[in-house]
Amino acid sequence: MDGLQSNCGSDKKKHSAGSNNYIFSRVGKGAPNSIIDIKTVITLLNLRKKDPYYQKKLSRLVIPKSCSNDILGLIDCITEFQRIIQGAAKADGIVGPTGNTILHLGGVKRIGKQIIIDMDDQKLHAYDGIKKSYSFHCATGDKDHPTAIKPSLHHVFRKYEKYRSRTYNAQMNYAMFFTNDGKAIHQSNAVMATSFLKVVGIDSLGSHGCVRLSEYDAKLLFNWAPMNTPVFIDMA
Repeated sequence: MDGLQSNCGSDKKKHSAGSNNYIFSRVGKGAPNSIIDIKTVITLLNLRKKDPYYQKKLSRLVIPKSCSNDILGLIDCITEFQRIIQGAAKADGIVGPTGNTILHLGGVKRIGKQIIIDMDDQKLHAYDGIKKSYSFHCATGDKDHPTAIKPSLHHVFRKYEKYRSRTYNAQMNYAMFFTNDGKAIHQSNAVMATSFLKVVGIDSLGSHGCVRLSEYDAKLLFNWAPMNTPVFIDMA
């Protein structure tokens, strides 16, 4: 690897289709470190550092410019990101095209189905590799019952086309459970209105931690997502 790309990365929306939010091969320690993949990782790192949730946590993170030749600096940057954001006890300093770090950076895995829940925008995105299959309005947990308090990766491990919650005496059809404490993606009512209100800051509204979709959207996602589909909760 002789150097990084000659022009610096541009600002793009996180998890945005067509915004170079994926990589073709590994970047970092002992990796091929292709020019285009390095630019993507640096762009995603810069976006993360600007997002409100990440700003303070990453305030001391020194991100190389994509017009520099600082590979060692980039490896250190990736390693520190993995420690701070992913809580990795043994950070490896590598971003892989199908690993977990690319999701924490705001990108997508290049291969395989994945669900990304954007807490900031109250949107649920469904990807099949780099192709965005669906993008739905959703409603996550209220301020007393947050869906997550930090970025976290889960997997669908139970699915029920028809489901009724005994705890809340509520119908939760097309339920896909992704946490052991009972959080699921499921059908609900008035999702779009709740979603819009949460986006503008009325966080007293929402679920008890589940991710609500309209009945139509919940059915589509239920039929699209197989068991063990990754579910990434993004705070940004």
